[in-house]
Amino acid sequence: MDFSDIKLAAIDLDGTLLSDGKSLCSGADETIINANKNGLHIIPITGRPYYGIPKCVKELGVSDYYITSNGAQIIDAKTEKSIYSLTLSNEKTRAVMEILRSFSCIFEPFCDGVGYSEQHIYDFYMERFKGTPLEEYFVSSRKICSGYDEIFSDSSKCADEFFVTCPDEETRSRLIDEVEKLGNVQFCTHRDKFLEISEKGADKGSALKYICAHLGLDISQTIAFGDGENDILLLEAAGIGVAMENAEPRLKKHADIIAKSNNENGVCEIIKKL
Repeated sequence: MDFSDIKLAAIDLDGTLLSDGKSLCSGADETIINANKNGLHIIPITGRPYYGIPKCVKELGVSDYYITSNGAQIIDAKTEKSIYSLTLSNEKTRAVMEILRSFSCIFEPFCDGVGYSEQHIYDFYMERFKGTPLEEYFVSSRKICSGYDEIFSDSSKCADEFFVTCPDEETRSRLIDEVEKLGNVQFCTHRDKFLEISEKGADKGSALKYICAHLGLDISQTIAFGDGENDILLLEAAGIGVAMENAEPRLKKHADIIAKSNNENGVCEIIKKL
């Protein structure tokens, strides 16, 4: 594999750069900082909203941009302002909420760099994640609100995506069929009956193409790392696609390289070769 012309690394966080403990593996910071000093653009690319990006990643100080909410937003690290967004319209946001309520699903809309959470939903997730590595992420990335309707009564507010927990896979399947009727929406399914709903085209692959154009790079000059279904379009778009050893089997079919797992510093093993 020829890495000689790679100028940008797009790196997923959970299950990829971050260990299962939601931290960087030993030596990862030094490897990434050195690669950046040698001219490699480091672009974290995540399903998390902006304020959910962990301190250990931001404190590396190597990223000019963050791609968040699965590609719905690109944030300038210096200004913390969006330079690109592809969101659900306000009307569609409210329509999705009505459907989710009719299916009695637990859901949170991502907007303004956070996941908005009604109190009972916040309490549900806190009970689930308390004492786990996800607790810090959840606390930093969520904003409690009195109700979603109050937020989106402002017509300028639009959801980047919805994070949904369905009671079972059958409900999730029926929900997808119903939301799909709204048109121009896309879905990403996860283990444990989780579902993400976003505007069609708001994906990691499209966001990578945008940031390449913004930086004056050809897409062939990129390498991308991921582990989940939401990384398929990312790996397809990149010049070189890398799936982690711990990645979902479906993603591995789209990879040029299989790296060591997220707990074995797999990302940095490849970056050292660039």
